[in-house]
Amino acid sequence: MSQTLASRASEPPQSAADALLDEIDLPPNAQALVIGQHTLETLCGLIRRGCAGGSERRPDDQAGPRPDCANIAVLSDPVSVTEAAVSVAMARRALAAGGQIAIYDTRGLHHGALVALLHAQGFWRILIRHTPAGSLVLGEVSERPVRA
Repeated sequence: MSQTLASRASEPPQSAADALLDEIDLPPNAQALVIGQHTLETLCGLIRRGCAGGSERRPDDQAGPRPDCANIAVLSDPVSVTEAAVSVAMARRALAAGGQIAIYDTRGLHHGALVALLHAQGFWRILIRHTPAGSLVLGEVSERPVRA
């Protein structure tokens, strides 16, 4: 019994990023892109969950990611809808067909605006999951090209 108590006491408390990452179904051998101002905790959480690789970018990074370099993009709690718009565009460029996007919304941004941003960038199967740590807005890049 003391071993059980000792192992529980030595586990670090679950962070908000970990609680939200628990809601994401990671693809096998995922290549992740984390976009935001404070990305380290999220990137480490993805690695702990088995991501094969990952990189991080700030929304104001002018270079941006390479096209088709990731199959999952995580927006690490954008501070505004404007920052979310820039980050969603970055993520869309980086995601390969069939890729996923997850936006952490612990600040309570307007969900309708986030959903509209995803639609405008060609994401589909968009859904919102509410958790005690915040909301998670999820979407997928269409496997087939979007017609203009």
